[in-house]
Amino acid sequence: MRIDLAKDQDRLPGFPQAPTAAPGVGQTLAPRHRNSLALAGCIIALAVIDPALFQLVLHSLADVYLGVSAFIALTLTIFYLLQQRSGSWLNGVMRKGTPWEVPVSALLGALPGCGGAIVVVTRFVGGNSSFGALVAVLTATMGDAAFLLMAREPQTAFLVYGTALLAGTLTGILVNATHVHGARANRRAPERSPEVTPGPLPSSLTAVFMLMLFPGAVFALANALQIDANSWFGAFAPFEPVTWYGFAGTLVCLAIWLSQPLDSWTARLRRCIRTEAVPDLVAAETSFVSVWVVLGFLSFELLMHYTSVDLAALFRGLGPMVILLATAVGLIPGCGPQIIMTTLYLNGVAPLSAQLANAISNDGDALFPALALAPRAAALATVYSAVPALLLGYLVFWVE
Repeated sequence: MRIDLAKDQDRLPGFPQAPTAAPGVGQTLAPRHRNSLALAGCIIALAVIDPALFQLVLHSLADVYLGVSAFIALTLTIFYLLQQRSGSWLNGVMRKGTPWEVPVSALLGALPGCGGAIVVVTRFVGGNSSFGALVAVLTATMGDAAFLLMAREPQTAFLVYGTALLAGTLTGILVNATHVHGARANRRAPERSPEVTPGPLPSSLTAVFMLMLFPGAVFALANALQIDANSWFGAFAPFEPVTWYGFAGTLVCLAIWLSQPLDSWTARLRRCIRTEAVPDLVAAETSFVSVWVVLGFLSFELLMHYTSVDLAALFRGLGPMVILLATAVGLIPGCGPQIIMTTLYLNGVAPLSAQLANAISNDGDALFPALALAPRAAALATVYSAVPALLLGYLVFWVE
């Protein structure tokens, strides 16, 4: 439901209209609050029914927050603050036809997350960027999966980012030099896609998220340095307070995600390029990525818990076809499948060559607004991004 701010100025951000009756009299909870309560009920039931499985879920969700979400939130905070203050500078450097247009577009794509890529997509749709810049940013971007790789294997992440950045830059320059379709593709007016305004986040959840962030970042850094932060709590160390803190952090992320209506992909992504409160934006984007990381982590852990399937052997059995599979997964719009693919790599299931091919062919969430506003150009650009993905993927496959 769209909120009319002119009529509802007295409404608290993200919450339903204040009830006229006393609480508990003829009222029902809003769907997003029911979702959060249902999640809490499922976790309590799991703890009672199967304590061993609950421990697996507890540690998996704690790993998500301490190993991924806290780093994502810090990175996004820095990125969006810089983005708010560098808009005019970027417009000058990325002016269409300048020598720096394609390299800077590829650099924005190589940044973790989808914010930089969406900036270039928006400029292309408005006729302010070339088709080569669009190809460059879609080739270079790894989307939200970059956060997961950076948090767990930073050295591998920089190798993948550098390779994708180089591939995006060279591909974009080559496309601009040889392709004429892009000159026509970016004239399509963005008004063809109706504007949808996503609802605001509940202010209480955003406040809890931000209050937990600084201690969570300290714990996450200690975890990355292989320091047992539980030992800081003295006699309470055996109760693993840091693990429970990470578990609570992930639950907050899930509650934020559950609090939001299922807006259109284009509307959700446009929030990244509009002026908006940084805490709300960081909380929303971190929660979205965290949900997919939870899905990836839990899928892998539960599969290992209930079966004896050797996924590593299964992927090895694919031989050279694993590169084709990873590239094909990268062509799927969105970051969810790519986060799962990165999870497989981090667990030793998929080889580095497959991870590299997926990272280059992966267009992230930036592909959604591109498909909505300039579908033919976006489809052609994502096909072009698959070419360097296959070439570099197979090159690394044969030498690793």
